[in-house]
Amino acid sequence: MCPPHRYHHIDVSTTEKLDYFSAAGAILYALYLTVVRLFHLYPYPQRNRLTLSSDSPPPTNLVHKAWSVLCILLYATHISYLTLLPRFDYAYNMAFNLTLGITHNMLWMLYSLPAPLSLVRRFPSQPKSYRPHFVTKAAIFVALTTSATALELFDFPPWMRVIDAHALWHLSTAPITFFWYNFLIEDSLDNSWRDHKA
Repeated sequence: MCPPHRYHHIDVSTTEKLDYFSAAGAILYALYLTVVRLFHLYPYPQRNRLTLSSDSPPPTNLVHKAWSVLCILLYATHISYLTLLPRFDYAYNMAFNLTLGITHNMLWMLYSLPAPLSLVRRFPSQPKSYRPHFVTKAAIFVALTTSATALELFDFPPWMRVIDAHALWHLSTAPITFFWYNFLIEDSLDNSWRDHKA
């Protein structure tokens, strides 16, 4: 892997840390929401989430709260470790982000498994075997994201001193993000959510 200064040549320490910390935050938040979504760890019972009632709020889900605290502590520890070191540990930062990203992707692969192999209940009101047509898109997203991540891992010298692996990674993630966003909309609009009476 090439040193980070090649594609961040105008960075100073502060902007570099903001870049890396925001990337880690985005990946960790994606993992956080994936766990909440796939294991249905919503903070409130489903039937009360969209009401505007002025009654006292329903009790919070303790597993959701524990997962939230764990993620906050993990992120705070990650930033503290990298900030307090005399030099920024690029290898550790990459390993941290890869671990989170791979975990995130593996969970979505579980979501996209064929019905007989399903290990998660995709929608709370449906059996594990319920598999809408758009579920396969999660597996496609994982494959595309993994392929794009290879550009980050297997860097190469810039072509014509302009285009390097990092630039191509940014270029490839733009359409993947659009694709993923459309999948998330389909997932959230599935009729099964309306049937859930938690």
